[in-house]
Amino acid sequence: MTIQQMLVLAGVAAAAASPLAAQEKTIAIRGGTVLPVSGAPIPNGVVVLRGGKIVAVGAGVAIPAGAEIVEARGKYVMPGVIDAASNIGIEASDQNEASDPITPGLRVFESYNPYGTFGAGKPGPLRNREALSGGVTTMYVSPADASLIGGQGLIVKNAGADLAALVVREPAAMDMTLGTPPKSAARSKNRDPYTRMAEVAMIRQALIKAQEYGRSKALNASLPRDLGMEALGRLLKREFPARIQANSPTDIRSALRLGQEFGIDVVIDGGAGAWEFKDELVARRIPVILGQVSHPYVSNEEIPDRGDYPPVDERLAGRLTAAGVATAVATFSRAFGSLAPAGTGKWLLIDAAIAAGYGMSDADVLKAVTLVPARILGIADRVGSLEPGKDADVVILDGDPLSVKTWVERVYINGELVYQK
Repeated sequence: MTIQQMLVLAGVAAAAASPLAAQEKTIAIRGGTVLPVSGAPIPNGVVVLRGGKIVAVGAGVAIPAGAEIVEARGKYVMPGVIDAASNIGIEASDQNEASDPITPGLRVFESYNPYGTFGAGKPGPLRNREALSGGVTTMYVSPADASLIGGQGLIVKNAGADLAALVVREPAAMDMTLGTPPKSAARSKNRDPYTRMAEVAMIRQALIKAQEYGRSKALNASLPRDLGMEALGRLLKREFPARIQANSPTDIRSALRLGQEFGIDVVIDGGAGAWEFKDELVARRIPVILGQVSHPYVSNEEIPDRGDYPPVDERLAGRLTAAGVATAVATFSRAFGSLAPAGTGKWLLIDAAIAAGYGMSDADVLKAVTLVPARILGIADRVGSLEPGKDADVVILDGDPLSVKTWVERVYINGELVYQK
C-alpha cells in the first residue's frame, strides 16, 4: 500500500508529495537585506509570495496591488533552514527495531508522530515550534543508528494543516550505520555483528540477496513478496540513496566500497574522518552531512565511542567545501541521547555559524544549512534558496543570521505565517 493510500484511508485528503495548502493571498516582504543564498545579497530587497510560492525576488520589485506588506527594514530575509539529519518526531523506543539488525522494509513514516512530539496534543494545524524558532522549515527524519540497515527515512516540513501536508518525500533514503553503535546493540543481545568485518559482510549479503530476489521475481511474478528486498531493490535501482553513517576512516572506506560494488548512490552521514577521502568524494560526487560544529559526535549512544572518531577538527566543514565536496551541516538531533534536547534543530543555524570562525565563508555557511542539504536530499527544485517558483519557505531575522545575538522573528512555510516571535 502506498503512503498516499494510507493517508486517504486515515481520512487525510492530500497526497504525500503535494505542498502545504496554498496561501492565495499575496505577501510582500520589503526593505530587508535579502539573502537568496543562490546569489548575492540584495540590500533593501523585496520578496513576493503568492499561492504558496515565491513569485519575485529582487531590488525594485513592484509590489502587487492589494498585497499584505511586511516591513523588514533593518532585518534579514533568507530561505528556511534545512536540517538534513534529525530524529524529531520519533519516540526513543521506536527509533530502532531491536529484533533484527537488518530491517530495510521498515519506514520511519510509520513511527513519525508530529502530534505528540511537536507539542500539539490536540486537533489543529501542526507546528514544530522548537525547530521553527530556529528557522528550520524542512527536516530529513531517520531511524537511529543501532541497526546496520535501519529502514527508510522521510523528508517533512515543520508546519502544516495535517500529516499529509507535512510529507515532502517518502521514502527518501535507506539509512545504514557502520561503526560501534550496531556492534554495541548486537553484543547486548549476543548476536552478530560483533566486528566491523561482520557489519560490512552482513550489509553485502543483504544487497546480494536483494539482487537475487529481483532476478527471481522478474522470472516468476507469483513468488511471495518480501518488503525488505523490494526496498533494497529500489535502492539498487537508484530510486533513492543510501545514507550511511560512517565516521572513522575505516568505516568511510567501507561505505565508499559498498557504493562502488553495488552501483548505489551514497551519502556519508557523520563523516568526521572524511578529509582523508576528499579526492574520492569529489571524483564520485558523494556528499557529506556533518554533525554540528560544536559537537560532531552523532552516535545514538549516551557516550559515543571515541574510537569511531578522529580528533575533532572544527575546520572540517570549510575544508571539505573548499575542496569541492558537497557538505551540509545537520543536527543529528539524537546526539548524546538524553543529554541533548529533542529540539536541537533550533540551534542549527547558530551552531553552523561557528564554522565561519574556522575558515568557512559566511556564504558557504548559509549554503551548508539551506541549498546544499536541499540538493543532497533531492528537493532543491522546491526549497533551499529564494527563487521564483520555489516554495515560499521564508525566514525573517532581526539581525545577521550568523550572529548569536540574532533572533528569528517570522517563519513562513508555503506562504503561511507559521511562527512569530
